[in-house]
Amino acid sequence: MSKTMTRSNYNSQNIRTIADSSRLWGIAAAFPWLVAGMLVSEPLLASDSSPVHSVAIGVLAHDRGPLSDRHENGTDLNMEVQFTPLAIPGTPRPHLGATVNFSGDTSVAYAGLTFPLYQSPHWLLDASLSAALHDGPLHKDPVGCHQDSDCGFGRRLIPRFGIEFGYRFSPDRTISLLYDHMSHKWIMGGENEGIDHIGLRYRLDF
Repeated sequence: MSKTMTRSNYNSQNIRTIADSSRLWGIAAAFPWLVAGMLVSEPLLASDSSPVHSVAIGVLAHDRGPLSDRHENGTDLNMEVQFTPLAIPGTPRPHLGATVNFSGDTSVAYAGLTFPLYQSPHWLLDASLSAALHDGPLHKDPVGCHQDSDCGFGRRLIPRFGIEFGYRFSPDRTISLLYDHMSHKWIMGGENEGIDHIGLRYRLDF
């Protein structure tokens, strides 16, 4: 019995490792095609009268990250538009975005502000704060929530926090690593299923 359980756990771990590796290869394979689409659309967005500051597109590992419990899966498409900076301290840029999951798990639309923390000719570091509207389950089995932390989100609109570290390989083009976390823990009470996304983005500034 013990050997059977050990073998089963080992096989489950191997399957999860293979799935994670496949997800990373999926991100690497999809990224060049997304960048090509951005380059094709550039003339439509580059206008002096446009309020658009930048557009970004990327592929993210779903529910993977330092705070993830890995109860959901998939490779997500992320799209975001950032607008002209506001004339207030910190000069944040309003943003609208979406992270779409194609495996039947949680997809998200969000809006908020992006704050530039560090800027140089080749490097950037941004932080973002958003309100995220998701289509995930609000409630799950209370026993599973208590024992395995497999909970519902509790609320349809929850906070989203993000950090992005990028390399600017030309004055208006950046490749970056994006990480975001969605959760209302310590902010609002009730059932709370936090979720992470992490992956690569291509950003085009105007």
